[in-house]
Amino acid sequence: MEEKWEAHPTRKNIFINKDDGLMYRKTKVGSFQMIVQKMTELQELESFRRMAGTVAVTSRTRGKEGLQSEQIPDEAHT
Repeated sequence: MEEKWEAHPTRKNIFINKDDGLMYRKTKVGSFQMIVQKMTELQELESFRRMAGTVAVTSRTRGKEGLQSEQIPDEAHT
């Protein structure tokens, strides 16, 4: 499993989240607190989505099987 946090090259107790590229300060209890910083619009939207607990629904299927319209019927189906 890949590490989620990367230590900042020049700042102590500052870590960069590999998922969103934002900087976080490590607290004394071991949790991470986001540092106020300039963000891209996509980073802001992702941050709000995570805080709200919203899960995005996509139209793509992620299963191994194709969509019904993409499947070719074989002898068992004819």
